[in-house]
Amino acid sequence: KRKKTDKSSEDIISTLSDLINNRAESMEKLINNNAMKIEGLKKTVDFVCSEVQDLKKKMSDAEKCIDEEKRRRSMLENRIRELEGYHRHWNLKLHGISEKDGQDVRTAVIRICQEVLPEEKIKLPDVIYTVHRLGSKVNADKPRPVILQFTNRVHRDAIWKAARNNSYLRENKLHFAEDFCEEDRERRKK
Repeated sequence: KRKKTDKSSEDIISTLSDLINNRAESMEKLINNNAMKIEGLKKTVDFVCSEVQDLKKKMSDAEKCIDEEKRRRSMLENRIRELEGYHRHWNLKLHGISEKDGQDVRTAVIRICQEVLPEEKIKLPDVIYTVHRLGSKVNADKPRPVILQFTNRVHRDAIWKAARNNSYLRENKLHFAEDFCEEDRERRKK
């Protein structure tokens, strides 16, 4: 009987040993498989981290370029404002000239300027470079202002100075104004 028991114990041990060995091999394969997957994930994470670092550098470089372009744009906008302001120093606005169809605004403006500055009567047609109305006709009751551009500042300044207390302008409900760019007008309102 003992032999039979020993044989069955050996069978049990052998079966258990086979089961344990199979289980261990299966666990080892699973561990090796997981280790390979983890190694693959590590390589992927390393690659992604490298890409993120590259993108951060590119983004930093792009931000520097954007900042430089903003600075440059601001500088150019300031320069444009300065040039526009300088260009407008050659101009005067005349308010109050009634609008008529087919009207020669240039002749009317020159005649008014000759009344304001009679001592330069002969030169004024040559020093008033361009004359035109501003904007489009919206309100028939209120005439649009006229812009005058002079060829030299001396005559422009002389007209501006003579117009300050001129009786002809007051009697005819006319007045001159300096031509400021929008930014200067806003700054002067404050």
